[in-house]
Amino acid sequence: MERLAVALQRILRDRVLIALAALLGAGALLRVWFLLVWRPALTGFSDSGIYFTGAVRSLWSDPIRTVGYSMVLRLLHGIAPHLILVIIVQHALGLVAAVLFFLAVRRCGGPRGLGLAPAAIIAVGGDELFLEHSALSDSLFIFLVSAMLYCAVRASQGGARWAALAGLGAGLGVWDRGAGVAMVAVITPWLVFSAGRPTRRTIAVGLLSLVVSLATVGVYIEWRHAASGQSGLTTNGDWNLYGRVAPWADCTKFTPPPGTRRLCETTPPSRRGYRNTGYYIYGPGSPALQLLGPPYFVSKYPHAMTLLRRWSEAAVLGQPLAYLHAVWLDTIRLVDPNRPSYGESSANQMVALLLYGPDMHSGLNEFVTYWQSLLYPHDPAPHHGDIAPLKEWERITRVDGAWILILLALCLAGPWLLAGRARAGMMLFAATALVLLFFPIFTKGYDYRYVVPAFAPLLAAGALAAWGLAVRLRAKLPARFR
Repeated sequence: MERLAVALQRILRDRVLIALAALLGAGALLRVWFLLVWRPALTGFSDSGIYFTGAVRSLWSDPIRTVGYSMVLRLLHGIAPHLILVIIVQHALGLVAAVLFFLAVRRCGGPRGLGLAPAAIIAVGGDELFLEHSALSDSLFIFLVSAMLYCAVRASQGGARWAALAGLGAGLGVWDRGAGVAMVAVITPWLVFSAGRPTRRTIAVGLLSLVVSLATVGVYIEWRHAASGQSGLTTNGDWNLYGRVAPWADCTKFTPPPGTRRLCETTPPSRRGYRNTGYYIYGPGSPALQLLGPPYFVSKYPHAMTLLRRWSEAAVLGQPLAYLHAVWLDTIRLVDPNRPSYGESSANQMVALLLYGPDMHSGLNEFVTYWQSLLYPHDPAPHHGDIAPLKEWERITRVDGAWILILLALCLAGPWLLAGRARAGMMLFAATALVLLFFPIFTKGYDYRYVVPAFAPLLAAGALAAWGLAVRLRAKLPARFR
């Protein structure tokens, strides 16, 4: 009891810890409010039905995604077969992620309050709240990224177990979302160069992290092969690159590989409008879907994914300027999410999909409802109350427009503004944010869902760089103004 009293007194004298506690308290209240207003979860997005399918039938039933989230659904179902438990766990993980980001930034040097910036966007940010309240893999991915980054920072300051845990976090991120493989490529080189020039210690912790990451991913691949007979992380992952290039691909400007001519469209790209990635992956008018069948089934067409990949790569190599133009259009949407591009949902569209389903109005998604009723047959009837205040809070707390530009500029300037641990930490957060932002844009296309996980590391890097800038500016002021 005495230790508890001493710790409490210490917290009450520490303004930074009081601020953190206030953020976590406000975040907890917002999450309780969400649970009271909209129960048990937001299930308008069709991906929820796919995750439910994996939890009900076979874990390996989805050939286009990794299935770690379905595993979590099945695990929690064994504890209590109610969807609201999943949402409560996701909300709790969100608050833990906020603390992990705070602790990670604190270990990078500089004022301890800098960690409040990334903690705030997770604890009280509206986008985070909506994704946590959804039966989707995003909130779990954000938690795994926060754990990975915290462990990586600890590993850079000594400790093989932290390097192993960082690698485990990166590997499990791949289980949850295939694009998480890009995080493996961030952690290892950062650990190797975290002290500047590589040393025996930094090389050792970097290699350990890499080995654990690859082993974790390898376990997934072997398990999938043993249980389903299918090889690799996914079977139909090449659909994503096809969705990236198909909207602007013009077969008159490159030579389609043998056997892929039927993937070409006769309508010129200028007359297609902004048909997005989703249209070409899931739409009935998609040439690939008509030729190979839908992406959520393993195609019976011989060498289907090889042909799809070769055609997509030929389009990129044959039309590099068109590819870069599509990437640029999506990059603009980081600042202006409503700008037209070949990408998918804006912030407004994401919220509408989560709440109201594919038509963004009725709230009906029969596919999700069917599988939800099989997985959670004893759940009470859904309760949908007044969500308007939470929607407005989401709009107010978005990170877009000038905020994104400022934070990206700080990330780029940070290496010249900081030194030592602060510089290394800033570069870790900045690299993570940039990879989370641009890896989807280069390989599939813009979707606001893919942008949200980058907010916390982006704010962590921005806070450290802003502090470095402030220190440099203060040093140049006359002594009487310091």
